[in-house]
Amino acid sequence: MRFVSIDFETANASPLSACSIGVVVFEDGVPVKSLVSLIQPPEEFGKFNWYNVKIHGIKQSMVQDAPTFDQVWERIREDVAGGIVVCHNAVFDTSVLRRLLEYYRIKVPEFRYICTVKVSQKLWPELENHKLDTVSEALGIRLNHHEALSDSMACGLILAKAIEEKQCGSVEALAEEIGMRLGSVSKKKIVSCSTAEEVRRQSLKKAGTRHYRRRRKQSTDSQEGEQTI
Repeated sequence: MRFVSIDFETANASPLSACSIGVVVFEDGVPVKSLVSLIQPPEEFGKFNWYNVKIHGIKQSMVQDAPTFDQVWERIREDVAGGIVVCHNAVFDTSVLRRLLEYYRIKVPEFRYICTVKVSQKLWPELENHKLDTVSEALGIRLNHHEALSDSMACGLILAKAIEEKQCGSVEALAEEIGMRLGSVSKKKIVSCSTAEEVRRQSLKKAGTRHYRRRRKQSTDSQEGEQTI
């Protein structure tokens, strides 16, 4: 069982402003490989917002000699491509990853992903909230919050503990056990990581939209028919 946890920190609200990345590769629930690096954002997206700096402590001067994302990507590409990525709030981190790959004109690899926010909501609903620091404290995981390597390590350990608690042999088995669909990313298509309840709501919403459009078209066609008489 192998998966890779990823965490990005950004300089501002743009996903292209990633200024730090932490990556941890897990095998059978144990971290076996890690990488942490500052990232020099593209110049046009690299203005550091004071609020972001307050959160993660990374200043613009600290990344002036850092590698750009395309250089860092060469060190993690094989761990991501074709594998399972885990993030805490995966919508954010997978969006940052995709946008950076597209910006540097790097082929987006196919991979599946799972969000530990959603996993923790399913397994430990009694928690006050499901932020990374809250879940980590509840599970006894050490965390230096908003330091990319520490965040990615904690995220991977949360998933490992969930798999252990449910006595599952893989990430796929855990997702099936708790009623969750793994997300997937490819060059052509993105499928969100969703719980069964979210998938059902999305299906009902789409069905309702199709019904509304069909009724509206029928009404329009009827009105046009009356006008031609």
